[in-house]
Amino acid sequence: MLSGRSPRTARPAKTWGSASRRTSVKQTEKLERPSGPRWSGPEQKGRTSITGKRERETKRKLQHFLNDLALLGSLQGFKYFQPWLRGKEELLLTVVNEDLVSVYSPSLASGSSSPVPGDPEGPQSPPQLSKKHIFLGRKFSEEHLLPASPSEGEIAIPEVNCTLFLLAGYIKYGRPYAWIRSNHERLVNIGGADSMVKDTPMKLKSITDWQTRGVRVWDVVSELVCLCTVPSPSNPFALDMRYVKSLPAPERFLVTGALMSFLEMYVVYGDRDELHYDKVLEEVQPLRRLHVQSLLEQQRLRKPSMHDFSR
Repeated sequence: MLSGRSPRTARPAKTWGSASRRTSVKQTEKLERPSGPRWSGPEQKGRTSITGKRERETKRKLQHFLNDLALLGSLQGFKYFQPWLRGKEELLLTVVNEDLVSVYSPSLASGSSSPVPGDPEGPQSPPQLSKKHIFLGRKFSEEHLLPASPSEGEIAIPEVNCTLFLLAGYIKYGRPYAWIRSNHERLVNIGGADSMVKDTPMKLKSITDWQTRGVRVWDVVSELVCLCTVPSPSNPFALDMRYVKSLPAPERFLVTGALMSFLEMYVVYGDRDELHYDKVLEEVQPLRRLHVQSLLEQQRLRKPSMHDFSR
């Protein structure tokens, strides 16, 4: 009466040693017990350690690339392109479409929002390019890799005979990418004017090889110049010495020193198998002479005259 249950009904609760209960316990232990080497402690820690090491290596490579980007953005005086740094992760690269004799770089003091090294009085119609080697990334993983600044809102508009590119190394993407910012129809068949299509990153060999090779910023720049400029220059890093020599001595001293540092870095760390490597090497010696000459000229200007001592 007190229990409300018959002994037969309460009996299963006392059979803890029954075969059915032992089977249930074994099944529970089997589910809870880690099975196979996949969940073993040491190997799991090893995989986590490898993953963390790869992430740190990727971040280190990207930071190295951003350092190169900042260095390149401080330079001027190149014949076929003009870099302009925009923030910590972005660089605008203005590339000449057609190699003209009258190509002339902009002045440091220029206040133009879209400085370009091209000739504003150059030919109005761009040359026809073969588009089979220039295309946008169409993989699903790359279709939505949009830049931080969409092309529709781009304020830097290149002048005639130039194409604008955006080269960026966003931390959220973990690797560099390049986007066309103007003259899309000249380089690729985009199949429409949709902003999503225009903001699809370019499929460059240098960027594709970034994970497996020690790709530096000059590898991406040289590929863009050789793809864009017609005819393809033998040295994408050729200098506009006429512009550099026209600068005042103090400014020329700084410009030549910065250019020399960049080119010497390329000579040391660049790929010696590149066709333009020897051409870049040839640029260093005359640039060094001009740098020393600018230093001596600046020292003469600062040296006080005998008339000043007489005072």
